Amino acid sequence: MERLAQTNRTRGMSASALRLAGYFCLLAGVAGKGLIQHGMLGLTGLDMQQMMGVLEQSSEAMTLATVSIVLQALETCAVPIFAFLLVEGFQKTASYQHYLTRMILVALASEIPYNLAFGGRLFVMDSRNPVFAMVLCLLMLYFFRYFSARSVRNTAIKAVVTVSALLWSGMLGIEHGAFLVLITAVFWLMRSKPGFQLLAGCGVAGIATLFSLFNLTAPFSFLLLYLYNGEKGDSNRVFNLICYPLMLLIAGIAAIYL
Repeated sequence: MERLAQTNRTRGMSASALRLAGYFCLLAGVAGKGLIQHGMLGLTGLDMQQMMGVLEQSSEAMTLATVSIVLQALETCAVPIFAFLLVEGFQKTASYQHYLTRMILVALASEIPYNLAFGGRLFVMDSRNPVFAMVLCLLMLYFFRYFSARSVRNTAIKAVVTVSALLWSGMLGIEHGAFLVLITAVFWLMRSKPGFQLLAGCGVAGIATLFSLFNLTAPFSFLLLYLYNGEKGDSNRVFNLICYPLMLLIAGIAAIYL
């Protein structure tokens, strides 16, 4: 039995492998929204319906727009993946303060590249990169753990904290903010029941589709989460810190010349 358990833990996907899959999804979104929609088509800030309306009379532009939509839809698969990894990291980190600090640094480092990639400007007041939602989620998880004892009071506090995180993500205009907050909350609350955790998270991802068709592909990410083997895997902390802001910066510079 011990030998079988060891064999099962070597199968599947480690946290590092899941993170790489998440980065691939983010890269797809950056290419679709930054390089194609903003750079090649010059349709900054339009949603799916608006893009299709503007481009319906140009077959070449329509093809590019369709590719952009597919890539941006693929990006939403990253939301459940990084929400899941955030909960795992929060439970296993040796220092919550260092973990939160690293996340804040990535959010700040990503903001100007995010603005360049998706808006062509250094400063955009009505939109924030999704890493800020992960910062909110880490703060939310801190309160969840602090008020973990079962009581009406603690349940009410956790509900208020969740609603506050949702409101802040909306006020700050954080991309995928509400989706990240809700699915992180579900992953934490259901963490002791992995099967129900994935089912509940998949339900949240399905509901998110009602608010944006870009979220249509997000439930497929649970096929990868199902393969999670509980192992950390090989990971480079520097790469994890610079990967997202770097891909945004490259896309922002490339969009200028497209």
